[in-house]
Amino acid sequence: MGDLSWKDFLSQAKQFLETSQKLGDNWMLEQKDSNEPNTYLKYSQKIKCQGGKDNSAEFVNVEYHVVFSVSYQVPMLVFQAHRSDGSLLDLEAIWRLFMPESKASDLHQILTQMDHPVLFRPFMALHPCRTAEVLKQFGKPSCNQVLTFISLYGPHVQLHLQNAYGLSQDFT
Repeated sequence: MGDLSWKDFLSQAKQFLETSQKLGDNWMLEQKDSNEPNTYLKYSQKIKCQGGKDNSAEFVNVEYHVVFSVSYQVPMLVFQAHRSDGSLLDLEAIWRLFMPESKASDLHQILTQMDHPVLFRPFMALHPCRTAEVLKQFGKPSCNQVLTFISLYGPHVQLHLQNAYGLSQDFT
């Protein structure tokens, strides 16, 4: 429990997607090409953000990708946040949006910018170094580590799943 193979990740991502479709959620499965591991889950949403021009509220579009980390053998969450004019939020703006209470020195270890493992473009990422350890802390092994991962890590970046995911027969 905690680490998984590429084939397990892909199988669990497809199972997660089936449940998403049943629930009317907007997750998608993207495939860059047929090579491994070039498939990932994708979800987009708008988030209200304080601190726009004149310190007014603005909406940012956040695109989340759940990818497979080859190095760590775990799911990994990467994302980009865009303003309405299409410009990307910089690292400091991301920190203020998602983790306003954390110290900058702590944030470098948690939330960092790195190349997307499939698209090879800069994305923000929740670092996967402790994901296997976190997933192993559950007494009963998860039937779907992708679902467990998103449920645990998503809220840190305002990615919340419907409670119905946990009630789904697909995962019991």
